[in-house]
Amino acid sequence: GHEEKKRTFLRRTAGRLGLDFAVAGLRFANRYLDRAVESMLGNTMSSTGFVTFLDHFSLSCAVSARLTLKPNVLGVTVAPEPRDIRWEAIHTPQTNRDSRESLTNVLLLLGVILWSFPLTAIQAFATAEQVARIPGMEWVLSVDGGSLRAFINGYLPVLALLGLILLLPLLFEWIAVSYEHRKTLSDVQHSILGRYFYYQLANIYITVTAGSLWKSLADIIDHPGRVLQLLGQSLPTMVGYFISLLITKILAGLPMVTLRFGALGRMIVLRTALNQDSLSQRELDTIYRPYNVMYGWEYPTQLLVIVICFTYAVISPIILPFGAIYFFLALMVYKKQVLYVYTPVYESGGTFFPAACHRTLFGLLCGQLTFLGYCIIRQCYYQPIFLFPLPIITIYVMGYFKKHFTIPSTRLSMERAMDCDRISDVRAALLKGEPAAIDGCGLEERRKRFDKRAYRQPVLTEPIAEPLPYRRGELDPLTEEVKESLIRRSQYDRMMDPEGSSSASMASGLEGVAEAASTGDHSDASRRSFKV
Repeated sequence: GHEEKKRTFLRRTAGRLGLDFAVAGLRFANRYLDRAVESMLGNTMSSTGFVTFLDHFSLSCAVSARLTLKPNVLGVTVAPEPRDIRWEAIHTPQTNRDSRESLTNVLLLLGVILWSFPLTAIQAFATAEQVARIPGMEWVLSVDGGSLRAFINGYLPVLALLGLILLLPLLFEWIAVSYEHRKTLSDVQHSILGRYFYYQLANIYITVTAGSLWKSLADIIDHPGRVLQLLGQSLPTMVGYFISLLITKILAGLPMVTLRFGALGRMIVLRTALNQDSLSQRELDTIYRPYNVMYGWEYPTQLLVIVICFTYAVISPIILPFGAIYFFLALMVYKKQVLYVYTPVYESGGTFFPAACHRTLFGLLCGQLTFLGYCIIRQCYYQPIFLFPLPIITIYVMGYFKKHFTIPSTRLSMERAMDCDRISDVRAALLKGEPAAIDGCGLEERRKRFDKRAYRQPVLTEPIAEPLPYRRGELDPLTEEVKESLIRRSQYDRMMDPEGSSSASMASGLEGVAEAASTGDHSDASRRSFKV
């Protein structure tokens, strides 16, 4: 009794002095210190785990529920498909990845602000006059009455700009993979898509501004009061630059997509340097590996043309036929590529479609604001009053789509989950010949198809390597002889080394325990798993 009263007195005294608050602060600081040390020295354990359910309803409940009161401690999402996971980055803590992503976005935003400098340099120096300054190239100004000069002035800035833009996805991919350590292949492509699109969007408007200011700079200096009028007159002149860009993409960009110069050059080098008859089947599989659609590269290319058409559709409608021709040919090119060339390496569940729709509407919003600004520049003050609701409607539609379609599409609803489980029970009852389905009767069938190795590290589930035949689908007596020799050698080693045999048995037993502790469903795991 006396000891209890003493503890109560000390506890009350400490509470009045605020020591409990100090202890809580020390625990909070210790927790963040541990995170900082792990981020610097490396993690002792993975911050990502996978839990698999045998029914969709339990998965929907687990994903939708708030599992802890503590913020930023436990995040639960539907697990990606196993082939979509980058296992070398799966252990990276989410807080570490978020901080790196925030720093990257700040630096890339600074790059967008400074993007006008290389674009202005291209507008200024990619001309026939600058080419003529090169020793021995003076003739370009006088060939065929100046027609070559006009051709260079029209297409050299376009080619220089396209070459600069093509370097951006390589930079964005390196950042997403090597610095941010994104955990899925689809997330890497998603980051490239967003950043590449916004850089191309900045490229359009900075090109317009830089080109217009560069051409009208002398007149603006002489008549500073007419700056809006001069810009209004020079803005439509940039449509010729973008028409040249569309023509270049039609005559050069789409054929390059069809020919796939990267894969073609790689194949020519390998066929020239290597003899196919001397290569093994595994080496041939590496050479002829499947190629997936690079969504982060392809989507922004199409969105760029959409934004250009949205921007100049009313200011200079002459650009619309070129945009229509581009999309007509792009439909045939990409349909052929998707059906006969590209091979899906992973499934992302359609996550790129909402992103493409959102950025299309964002491009429409930019086109509407550009037209409103152009009307004001041209001193048309009544038309913007009637056009002002258009950007507001577009912003509302973007928010409506995101709230009612994009966010709900990331997980199954309870209603749809129950429907999927009921359909599974009905199929199981039909296979068993039962007259009516019983709730949960499909669990046994799903348990039989359950794959414990689906969400384990591939290095832990890789089977014993066996020699492949010289060519797949052909009988190879030499390969069969090597397999039999390896089997006999393995049996002989176990007979001569019983301790090694017991060690192997113990390792096998540990592997079985590890398999029992892990969960995953290879056939349906992406729909009935969630990631912690």
